Amino acid sequence: MMLKKIKTAARYAAIVFVLLGLAGYALIMNHSGVQDRLVKRALTAQLGSVVDDFGGDKIDVVFCGTASPMGGAGPRGAAQSCVAVFAGDKFFLVDTGARSADKAIALGLPMQRLSAVLLTHFHSDHIAALGEVHLNSWVRGRPEKLRVYGGPGIEQVVNGFNLAYGLDYRYRTDHHGEAYTPSKNAGLVAQPIIADSVIYDEDGLKITAVTVSHPPIEPALAFRFDYAGRSVLISGDTVKDDNLIEAARNVDVLIHEVLQPDLVKTLIAALAENGQPKLAKIIDDTLDYHTTPVEAAEAANLANADLLVFYHYAPMPQNAVMDRIYMRGVAELRPEGVLAALEGTRVTLPSQGDSIIIAD
Repeated sequence: MMLKKIKTAARYAAIVFVLLGLAGYALIMNHSGVQDRLVKRALTAQLGSVVDDFGGDKIDVVFCGTASPMGGAGPRGAAQSCVAVFAGDKFFLVDTGARSADKAIALGLPMQRLSAVLLTHFHSDHIAALGEVHLNSWVRGRPEKLRVYGGPGIEQVVNGFNLAYGLDYRYRTDHHGEAYTPSKNAGLVAQPIIADSVIYDEDGLKITAVTVSHPPIEPALAFRFDYAGRSVLISGDTVKDDNLIEAARNVDVLIHEVLQPDLVKTLIAALAENGQPKLAKIIDDTLDYHTTPVEAAEAANLANADLLVFYHYAPMPQNAVMDRIYMRGVAELRPEGVLAALEGTRVTLPSQGDSIIIAD
């Protein structure tokens, strides 16, 4: 009898708990004051948790975009190619693919500190978010026009964005005022690059532009950053390239694009069977101007790089099975020192040492 009473009491308690939950839900959904307090509390906690500890006496690398150009973001919500590099008080973005500005904001990057954008080349998946990067850094307080470095053609790209966004610049200044959206800081400024040379050398930071092979684009560029005794090289789009390997000699971190041919061929077959032969042909064309994971591992070994980081995946891995396929044959060549980056992956190189700190 006692056990039966306990079970009955437990059922009543469960019913009361459910009813209280429903009442609470109804209160939140229908009471504006409660809604406002909850949203304010959440925003305060979110904004208060953003800490700008990037750069200083170290190099910080944060991945804002790792996906390929074709297809949507997928389950992992990946943006297209974009890598943030902090060194000292300087902050650079290498490429600005679609959705990368949103990712940078979501990751809490200090966009007002943005020093410049470096474009490896002018494929759409490397430049699409340039306008949004400009806006988000300008309204947060970037103190000058945004410099954009690139090879031959950079003036056309920059002039095109300035033309397309020119009315937007004026609208925002007219609406918000010079004190908040100063017209003197609105707009992009082209910085033409001479390939295979040092393009930036200030306050102990040296950036070198390196020619790589991504035909028919000439030149396509990689960028090497050297600061406080540490070094990072970002490949951009390329096949396995001797010039890149030489430029990456003894680098701490080699960040290399990768195309997984087994996955690409599976995708090509699926597209062809699904009545999309033109897209299948375009995807097939990518097989001869990117680097496989195995080739990237070979390049890292030849360069004597401490850490190899995969990014700019073709196609973007969407699950653990695809992650494993990307690593086929890699461990045999490079049993350790390989990282597959995703959005939010952060690699830190403290000054004058050899430690590498990885955080997701």
